[in-house]
Amino acid sequence: MNLALVVHDFDPRVGHGRYCLELAQRLAPRHSVTVYANRFAVEPRTGWSFVRVPAWRRVSLASVFTFLAASERMVRRGRHDVVHAQGLTCWRADVITAHVCNAARYRVAPPASLRARIFPALVNPLEAAFYRQPHARQLIAISQRVAEEIRDHYGWRRPFHVIHHGVDTSRFRPALDAQERQACRQRYGLSESAWVWLFAGEAVKGLTEAIRQLPAFPDARLLAISRSSPGDYQALAKQLGVADRLKFWGPDNDIAQAYRAADVFVYPSSYDTFGMVVSEAMATGIPLVIGCRIGAAELIRNGENGFLIQPEAAADLRSALERLRADPNLAERVGAAGLATARAQTWDACAAATEAVYAQSMA
Repeated sequence: MNLALVVHDFDPRVGHGRYCLELAQRLAPRHSVTVYANRFAVEPRTGWSFVRVPAWRRVSLASVFTFLAASERMVRRGRHDVVHAQGLTCWRADVITAHVCNAARYRVAPPASLRARIFPALVNPLEAAFYRQPHARQLIAISQRVAEEIRDHYGWRRPFHVIHHGVDTSRFRPALDAQERQACRQRYGLSESAWVWLFAGEAVKGLTEAIRQLPAFPDARLLAISRSSPGDYQALAKQLGVADRLKFWGPDNDIAQAYRAADVFVYPSSYDTFGMVVSEAMATGIPLVIGCRIGAAELIRNGENGFLIQPEAAADLRSALERLRADPNLAERVGAAGLATARAQTWDACAAATEAVYAQSMA
């Protein structure tokens, strides 16, 4: 097949970009793959070709509209068998992967300022029209949750397939031995005796809730890997008297070491259409405590391969952490079961399922 992948950023540090990169690596040996993107953070390889889509990126709203207009024109010239768009990126898509439903996202977390409300006011109707356009024949949803949101908010009535993100189990793996684990801890300035919680991702996805639990666990240290601004969260930690036990690291290009340094992954998010950080943590063999309504929660059997909590219920989060702290054997069993789940959730399986969707689209 002659395939087109359309994405704003072909960059493994961005969720959509990681997804496209993993697909391209696995599809290129069997098909011709052209990636249409505004920004490329990797070099092309055999079987790939890159086409840069111009876009004005100074503000997110302009980025969406200018990229969408340019991609339509450029993809049309390519005469591809299947055009695979990552959300609202190309009107000529045969297959769309829904990574997010903005109408649902902003209903869960309404923007506070007038300026912030401009984006959903303009993008949500455009996104609704995008999912109702007649050309696209197949929808890939990264979780059952986002499939239902696209159906309920945007009226999608054509075939859809739930294909969860994969995980790179060669990169995200348990520490080989105590020496490697100690080296990972030293990288973040963590002592061997500390009970380390790890939070990774946008801070709004539960970092406040994790910080609020620190006073109840005197030996706990919270390592936060996030691009978010640390100011408000450090202020909260100071107010609670735990500022010395919160380590705000910022973005980390080698986050696999953070997972290997941790004892438990804490992600009490109230909204996330999937959450690749969850499957990455599972692949490292550490137990996790996550919000019950995020997409990756679909992989979890509560109490067996992870703990699911109501994100707004502080008592749920504290209870799960208390159980893990009190019973190291439980923590080990839950971590091992999560590792087994992650090893079955490969990018190879994701790519094979996606390839089958392409075949259905052509048929």
